[in-house]
Amino acid sequence: MLYPIMYKIKGKRVVVIGAGQVALRKVKDLTQAGAHVVVIAPDIHHELEEFASSHPTITIIRREYQKGDCAGAALVFSATNNTQVNRTVFDEASALNIPINAVDDPDNSSFYVPSFFTRGSLLVAVSTGGASPAMAAKVRRLIEQSIPQNIEILLDAMNELRALIKENYAHIPTSQRSDILKAIVTDEKLLEQAVEAYNNKTLQEFLKLILHK
Repeated sequence: MLYPIMYKIKGKRVVVIGAGQVALRKVKDLTQAGAHVVVIAPDIHHELEEFASSHPTITIIRREYQKGDCAGAALVFSATNNTQVNRTVFDEASALNIPINAVDDPDNSSFYVPSFFTRGSLLVAVSTGGASPAMAAKVRRLIEQSIPQNIEILLDAMNELRALIKENYAHIPTSQRSDILKAIVTDEKLLEQAVEAYNNKTLQEFLKLILHK
């Protein structure tokens, strides 16, 4: 069994070996997450080169992978079609206790990247542990279709409510505060009222009404 985590990589060095279409997708996702990405490959896909030119947190090194390239990285991705290169990268990263993912090569990976999507602060990830990325993508699409269109504003409203409760009702036990938020989320009418209050900047008043019912 694998253990799922959400890893904060903002400001961290992440090495990507390879510079094709697959590497481009990885680099875009990593850059969006705030990583400082180092791309190592002798030939760089023109789209990746163009993307890197407008993102100063991306460094491109035009050469083959060399021993020592993994040093100092928080994560390493090997996006090549060369199993031998993947194995070499895996061995070095493993020796340095650095998590390594080789695309479509589970034997040379210490972690897998799930199929995922984001909606504002919502991030939903689906993994089959490397058994079937295609099936993971299918399940992800099914989940994505079931997400409410207004999920971003729902999350913004609940985030602000959570902060208000924590700031103004610290005397209430944590478990009770959690129950209040769960009650709002599970009651469609209350949730709709919370969004309306958020839009009207009256969440404080809404919260008082809820707590004094």
